[in-house]
Amino acid sequence: MQPSRKLLALAIAAAVTQSALADTAQETDDAALEEVVVTGSRIQRSTFETPSPTSVIDSESIKMSGELNLNEVLSTMPQFGEGFDSTSGSYSFGNSGLNALNLRDLGVERTLALVNGHRPVQITADDNTMISEIGMIPSELVERVEVLTGGASAVYGADAVAGVVNFILKDDYEGISLRSQFGDSEAGGGANKAITLTLGENFADGRGNFAASIDYFEEDPLYFRDRKDSAGRVRYVTNPENTGPDDGIPDQVIVRGVTYPDFNIVGSTFGVWNGDVGGLDWYQLEGDDANLRTPAASVADGWKAIDGSGHDPNAYNMARGPYERLNGYSRVHFDLTDSTRLSADLMFSKTESYDEIDPDFIWGEWTTVESLQAAGMTVPDSVLGVLDSYGDNWLNIPYTFDEAGPRWHTNEREYLAASVSLQGEFGNGWNWDTYLTSGYTKADLVQGAKLRYDRLNIDFANGNFETIGPCEAAGNCPEFSFFEPASQELIDYVMTSHTTTTDVEQHGLYANVSGDLFKLPAGDVMFSAGAEARYESLDYQPSELWQSGLLSSQQTSIDDEGRSIKEVYGELLVPLLADVPLVKKLELETAVRGAEYSTESANFTSWKAGLNWALNDSFRIRSVYSKAVRAPQLGEMFLGTSVGYAGLTDPCDVDQIDGGPADGRRKANCQALGIEDGWDSNLKGRRGQVISEGNEDLNEEEATTLTLGFVFTPGFVDGLNMSVDYYDIDLTDMIVRFGANSNLSYCVDLESINNDFCAQVQRAADGDVLSVRDTYVNADGSRRRGVDLEADYLFSLADTIGVPGDLRLNLIATRQLESSYTSLNIVTGQEETTDYAGNYSTPEWKGDFTTTYSLDDLTVRLATKYTQGGPISLNGNPERFEDPETPDSLYFNLWTGYRFTESTEGYLGINNLTDERWTDHPYTSYGSANYSLLGRYLYAGVTVNF
Repeated sequence: MQPSRKLLALAIAAAVTQSALADTAQETDDAALEEVVVTGSRIQRSTFETPSPTSVIDSESIKMSGELNLNEVLSTMPQFGEGFDSTSGSYSFGNSGLNALNLRDLGVERTLALVNGHRPVQITADDNTMISEIGMIPSELVERVEVLTGGASAVYGADAVAGVVNFILKDDYEGISLRSQFGDSEAGGGANKAITLTLGENFADGRGNFAASIDYFEEDPLYFRDRKDSAGRVRYVTNPENTGPDDGIPDQVIVRGVTYPDFNIVGSTFGVWNGDVGGLDWYQLEGDDANLRTPAASVADGWKAIDGSGHDPNAYNMARGPYERLNGYSRVHFDLTDSTRLSADLMFSKTESYDEIDPDFIWGEWTTVESLQAAGMTVPDSVLGVLDSYGDNWLNIPYTFDEAGPRWHTNEREYLAASVSLQGEFGNGWNWDTYLTSGYTKADLVQGAKLRYDRLNIDFANGNFETIGPCEAAGNCPEFSFFEPASQELIDYVMTSHTTTTDVEQHGLYANVSGDLFKLPAGDVMFSAGAEARYESLDYQPSELWQSGLLSSQQTSIDDEGRSIKEVYGELLVPLLADVPLVKKLELETAVRGAEYSTESANFTSWKAGLNWALNDSFRIRSVYSKAVRAPQLGEMFLGTSVGYAGLTDPCDVDQIDGGPADGRRKANCQALGIEDGWDSNLKGRRGQVISEGNEDLNEEEATTLTLGFVFTPGFVDGLNMSVDYYDIDLTDMIVRFGANSNLSYCVDLESINNDFCAQVQRAADGDVLSVRDTYVNADGSRRRGVDLEADYLFSLADTIGVPGDLRLNLIATRQLESSYTSLNIVTGQEETTDYAGNYSTPEWKGDFTTTYSLDDLTVRLATKYTQGGPISLNGNPERFEDPETPDSLYFNLWTGYRFTESTEGYLGINNLTDERWTDHPYTSYGSANYSLLGRYLYAGVTVNF
């Protein structure tokens, strides 16, 4: 039974006195007074006294999550949407094995990840955009993670539109630590294991320190087929009982055990038109016999076999791909003088992932017996007998190369980065630092079991079905028949593997200075300034075969495109008032940054202004208003020609011709293109060719961001800290694609066909759509508004109820108020905004509640993670779908640790204690961070310090 949402909302409001991740959490008074650089500013000050809301996750919380990958810890937090993790991959081959965060669900490219306040070398996703890969960060050396909401471009430069995630690594590590953990799901699949060796030693009488960490992690795959009713087997289908609108009967109903009647069928198959039912009867060839396998009456919506007789859509695809990672990290620092420190670090990571999907295939087409025979193909007598029984000579033939096995890929990535920093203090108390970094990432994507279209001549219209190419000159072309399994000779000839390489280089030089300018009655005016110079390059080289267009898609290269970036910034902290009625301290914080890009299309200025008002020692109000930016990336600007296939809708098709503007211009414009009424588009039921390219004229995205909230640390309740913050991120000039379907529609929905959109659509003389071009443009807008609730309460049970031990109650929750996208309707000239807040993919409420009990050497932690479900459709029609809302996600993670000696600690954990899987609904059955298919997961680990 799902919990009441109203009760949950009340509970969250009441529990605002508790939170594990509150930025106001202070372990001791000494920690609160420590002068450090806190994420969101370059000015040193007391911890957690900045105006920007910053959540903190410490190393103990990371350990007690039971996750061996930092991405898994963060991605399920309420502030984050679905980024890249172990569930990424499948048909987006280049994304498997990536770990990237998606703060505020604005996209991984708008979340800036830092290591010790600096940009790590990035890596590319499947679309050639650069992202911050966090899987290479050594988790055992992480002291804390700071998550800052809202734009921070004035402090850190571009890409911090949604915010910043800063990984702070431990300094002055001493000793040797060995940690090992392994785990597996109760139902099998997704097992993982890890071992980490960390060592550190001070030298030169404590003036220097050396630390190193080696981390190995391995995760096994989880196949969809190993989870009943997961993924493609649970779908919505048209309800045959539906009698029309407003009849109280859902238009779409949920069916389990759905299969494919023609797609990826093992063995040869063919379809014959059943006029009585108005659909295809599907037959399977089994030896010399042709047996009815899927009758037309069992096929819904033209392609879903609801009797389970077709191909299992989950036969190959993975819910979680296998992943292997080796990380190495070393850091050394040495105090040259009492005020000058030299530091250097080296980070290396090598990862490998694998994924697979269905075998390659040929889409089914109609042909005749005569066309097959004229092409020299022998039609089995059993097939002829079936056709005779229907009085027909037409048959639909798909073909799957199942003997070749699944299409597969491996992603091997290598990361290497080194940095040197020199920091110190001038005689006047000002601090300075310089930082030099250089590194690269290299990715090799190998794709296998791919069909070479240049070696098969499949032409249903003209009856050509043969192998062609080099074999013709040699006279040894292997035979091909729709009615025979592919021979090994045929597979070796028409199947191939190919390799794509991607190299990214990034280098940077940073210099900063900070200190007190002068004193005002309320305190010191603090100042920070700096300059940065960065260089980045992208070299993307698809295989020659992929570039040639001889596969199912085509991709051209990005030939070592690079650019330099120069930036300067200044930051000022001005104490306005102090120690007057209602004002313990009032500070103004401002920053401005100017950036110059060698590409010239992304030069910008960003800024911020913040107020920090402490009414007293217990209550503080904070607010930041800023302009944040994201510069267009090299991949978006210089993407070569990419040819792929997508589901397209032709507005000139007979089923679409009456749509569009009310004045009927669509029909008139289609006629101007030479298309008459009653025309059936070649796109109906098929995917169309989409040609994508980069755009060198892109400008930067801009976002105005506002955060406003308060921090409450009441002196009358020792150990209680809480905060409430409102955030508003309004993004304009988003770098998006108009979309191939939009280009098709706008071509015929404007006043005439003399427009730029028709130039993007290529049609044949008979009207068939040959291709549609699409590219990146600055077009849309997006907005995120919400409220974050965070709190933490640590107290002694002995002092309160007389029970030994300490209890810590922790809460972090987000109430999303708006998650909208705005686009310009080219036809009407009006902006149209769609708000997805509350939709199943953008839940209104997400919350983590954690209870930790500690008694001497025993620690027990129960984490409750909640994600609210929501409607799957925004059209307001309550009877469109059966079960029109996704269920809430509520599960519990239990961790128990015991310190056996001062040097040895063991722990056991159970994630998803109640074994939730959410496979009853089509929209949650694929698994995700909040609706995992793993089920109950058990793990154990030990840490030994030497």
